[in-house]
Amino acid sequence: MSTMTLCSGLYELMDSYDGFIMDQWGVLHNGLQAYDGVMETLNHLKQRKKQVVILSNSAKRSEDNVERLKKLGIKPGLYKAVVTAGEVTWQGLKQQKDPPFKDIGSKCFLISRPDDRALLAGLDVEVVDDVEQAEFILITGFDSPNKKLEDLDADFKKAVVKRLPAYCANPDMVTVYGHERAIGPGAVAKRYHELGGMAHLIGKPHKTIFRYALGLFDDIIPSRVLVIGDSLQHDIAGAIGVDLDSAFITAGIHANAFKGDMSPEQKRKVMEHLAQSYGGIRPNWVLDSLIWQTAEAALRERERARMKE
Repeated sequence: MSTMTLCSGLYELMDSYDGFIMDQWGVLHNGLQAYDGVMETLNHLKQRKKQVVILSNSAKRSEDNVERLKKLGIKPGLYKAVVTAGEVTWQGLKQQKDPPFKDIGSKCFLISRPDDRALLAGLDVEVVDDVEQAEFILITGFDSPNKKLEDLDADFKKAVVKRLPAYCANPDMVTVYGHERAIGPGAVAKRYHELGGMAHLIGKPHKTIFRYALGLFDDIIPSRVLVIGDSLQHDIAGAIGVDLDSAFITAGIHANAFKGDMSPEQKRKVMEHLAQSYGGIRPNWVLDSLIWQTAEAALRERERARMKE
């Protein structure tokens, strides 16, 4: 059983890692604004010449996420690259050379947020309204809370009979937007699978996207790379799957399990319960949020520096 060590800030881990693979939602921002301390942390990493790759299950392409991050104040100079499940999906649909995208056709039954066809831009794909006319299903989002998963059953049952493959460009079971939690695209793919359909999940926790991210670092060996995420199921499990160390952020999608006034021992018990409930997925490190160091730690460091003078 691996040990989960509580940390107060990323500063404590600086000597152990040179590369950082970071999730977006729940770690850097909540969709509306960057979390407190994130900009300071990214600036400290840059000053120390650490490399950051942002790895997201976003169903949008990488460039769309770069623009989103800009609007939240997170500029491209603070990280090396953005890798998204949407980008991997787009490339697969465009090329249709390798499994699971090989020669799948061009007629698509799209399940997304209302009027969101951004991922199809630049692709030779025709969206059809009748699932029986489709050659594949593409899942990029879900119109929650206006729809329920059961509303898809009639179309899904027809698609199962036709043996249509489904491609989910964002495996997240739950999405975070502000303080709201909603049904994620991954839950839609799971529903299709439960009804007998073949659903391909693109993105975390699957190895392909992590290996792609690792390949973007310059001269950093995997043992010096840390994955930081708020999802045990996607970020932490994905890190374990490719033998990378990981740090779990408690303030993301599992935030309701943690209370602000918890003692370290209480926090450890909650983490152990969470780990067991997800099949024994345990991070190496646990942080409340992506901050550089607490005010108390910074004060102690200044005091030590003063005494050395």
